[in-house]
Amino acid sequence: MSGAAETIAGKPDRLVQLALGMWWGLLFIQPFEKFVAVKYLLMVGLIVLAIPLALRAEIRQRLRSRNILLGLGMAIVIWCMTVSAASPYAADSLHSLSRDLLLQAELLLVGCLLVNSASQARTALWMIMAGFAAVSVLSGFEVGSYLAGHALSEGQIPRSHRSFWGGYATMASFCLPLIIAFAVSTAADLRQRLLLGVLVVLGVVLTGLYGSRSPLLVVAISVIVLFALLRAWKALAAVFLVMALGAGWVASQSNLGYLEKYRSLAQTDTYVTNQGLSLRLDVWSGVVELIEARPLLGYGYGWKKLAWAINDGGYAERWKANDPGKAAYFLGEEEQASYGKVNPHNYFLQVAFEIGIPGLLLVLAFWLAVFWQGLKGLVRGPVEYRRLRVVILTTLLAYLLSNLANGFWVGGLANMACALVGILVGLAISEQPAPAVEKQ
Repeated sequence: MSGAAETIAGKPDRLVQLALGMWWGLLFIQPFEKFVAVKYLLMVGLIVLAIPLALRAEIRQRLRSRNILLGLGMAIVIWCMTVSAASPYAADSLHSLSRDLLLQAELLLVGCLLVNSASQARTALWMIMAGFAAVSVLSGFEVGSYLAGHALSEGQIPRSHRSFWGGYATMASFCLPLIIAFAVSTAADLRQRLLLGVLVVLGVVLTGLYGSRSPLLVVAISVIVLFALLRAWKALAAVFLVMALGAGWVASQSNLGYLEKYRSLAQTDTYVTNQGLSLRLDVWSGVVELIEARPLLGYGYGWKKLAWAINDGGYAERWKANDPGKAAYFLGEEEQASYGKVNPHNYFLQVAFEIGIPGLLLVLAFWLAVFWQGLKGLVRGPVEYRRLRVVILTTLLAYLLSNLANGFWVGGLANMACALVGILVGLAISEQPAPAVEKQ
């Protein structure tokens, strides 16, 4: 079909190039916890460009394409707006919509409507990897500066949201599977693969030093699935060997300091008991109580209002008196929960809390359609498209695995995931013959 970024009268389409440039800029900056103002400036820039772009026949043509993901995405947006308007905390929900959902919709739609070639998709992936590389180097300097004057045995390396190091392991759980999949699946040259290999080593070391268990598990599982999908049995054996060596090294150490928790990865209780899951069962049980009170509409878009719902619903007093496990997480030493300081620690519970069970069903249908469409695309279409789908599906699997014990329904990981879904849709639309699209 006719591409959205084709030249006009032999000249590059500057409007589309500008929109893609802003989109790529947004992707580059997502791995950073900082620079929020820059993110919103780029977001506003894309909104401004959306007006003239919407007048383009080829854009409207792609928008009308019968892709189920576009339809489900639109249904989720409409439902989020509906339940937010009906929320007991409507003002907070509407603010969250304009700040988070709008950005996700933009990142998805640009991928759907403007990405029509493998080179554009690869550039988007390179932007994410470049952003993560920058964060890794800056984090490495921060960690190195600390370790120059301290020993690991002194305790956890300080981290905060003001530093580049803050939140690093979470971002690594998304970006490391992306980098590994890109290096082994695409037509990257030897120099690029060496650079990506160095980045993977740096990322794994920094993630290990971070002291968070789930990111390492997510990376390991995602890479195992990747090599199984590629039927790269030797590479899969190498992964198991590296994991065995890592486990052996941990077991051989007498004192790992704050990294001692990694020993628990080999214990069954870590995955099935409340203590092993860092009191997650208490957290999830508490959120389920709130969902049961408003199962249809939820409490409106935005997770930070969870504290208000706990306080206003009388849960704080009840848990303080009768449920010390829930009180320990949601209240701490206080009498009431604090806005923005507690979250559901599970993607699907977070969605149900915010937009109700119907919204959760829409989101589940969306992700099922993503993987169904992506897996179907692995057996047809251009080879380069199939390679890109392997990279994207591996990364999205890592994203969903990260969300089992955490809730990344919004934020950098969710934003990048939306962009990757947009690329999947954009590539699928580009494979449709022109007459078929023109009839839609």
